[in-house]
Amino acid sequence: MNLRVPPSLFLAIGVVVAALVPTAATGQAAPEDMTPCPPALSAALKAVPFDPVPKELSANSHFVVSDEKAHWLFHDAAANRGGALLGVGTDQNYLMAGWARPEVLILLDFDQVVTDLHNVYREVFLHCPDARSFRAAWSKEQAPVVEGWIEAAYPGETDRKRLFKSFRLSRNLVEWRLTGLVKAYKAQGVKTFLDDPQQYRYLTDLFRAGRVVAIRGDLTGTKAVRGVGKALADAGVPMRVLYLSNAEKYFEFTADYKANMRALPFDDRSVVLRTGGGWHGGPPSPDGLYTYVVQPGANFHAWMQDGVAVSFAALMVRRKNSKVVPGLATLDVPPPAPRRASRPQGSK
Repeated sequence: MNLRVPPSLFLAIGVVVAALVPTAATGQAAPEDMTPCPPALSAALKAVPFDPVPKELSANSHFVVSDEKAHWLFHDAAANRGGALLGVGTDQNYLMAGWARPEVLILLDFDQVVTDLHNVYREVFLHCPDARSFRAAWSKEQAPVVEGWIEAAYPGETDRKRLFKSFRLSRNLVEWRLTGLVKAYKAQGVKTFLDDPQQYRYLTDLFRAGRVVAIRGDLTGTKAVRGVGKALADAGVPMRVLYLSNAEKYFEFTADYKANMRALPFDDRSVVLRTGGGWHGGPPSPDGLYTYVVQPGANFHAWMQDGVAVSFAALMVRRKNSKVVPGLATLDVPPPAPRRASRPQGSK
């Protein structure tokens, strides 16, 4: 399948997204100007409680690499958002962080293997001066070197064994994924941290400044997401990019999920990015699997209010597929009026 989209269509993405989501200011701090994470925010994020280990994993699998192959469709929606970026999954978050240039990057997943993998990524970013050496670090030949970095950073046996397990399970898949990303994004003419020195430097500076945190969290839980929301709100850092992948497909929109989402401090420049199956009509996605959906944060919060009947499928059927860019969709339809709680019989 030919995944290449003509440059004219890629340029049209900005027009489609700009019509839906307010554009962030472009004057983000240069990497060399990055200061350490404010102590109060750093302490609050480190103190965020993890949600319990899930009884079972989605599709009974560890998603150590993404199978979404067209995140470039999110480029213009994410670009220069600043604030905080919270995302589920693995490598795709680094792509979007390179574009969004967040003040804080929060990597959240309910699979401990994925959380541990992000901590392996941390060591690779911190030890590799450029994207070329970063990619090479995931090769079989460099595995002993990376394990040496892990051993030095995690002297405790329990943590070290977990990271070794995650790295050994993931290494070849990450190498394969990164190689594919370089080729695919070069074909699209889209720069990423894997070939743009400035983006790569920005990500390494985020790690060095203590502005990246990996958290085992459940989007429907009661601890992690709310803890993140409170930490950001107390620090006055808005949640500018929320990336949900297609995680919502696997659960109901419970009261806890809605409360978690409302706890995230959106502002008028916040955006929610998610993927959904390419069903319900519309042009085929460039990756043959997903539609890439952009939703303003305020609209998302409106759907998350108590009493609003909503589900993943209900949102997906209301998306507007782009007539110009295959695979890109927007979502800005207001929700139905919240249901009123029924009154007990005999009450006035």
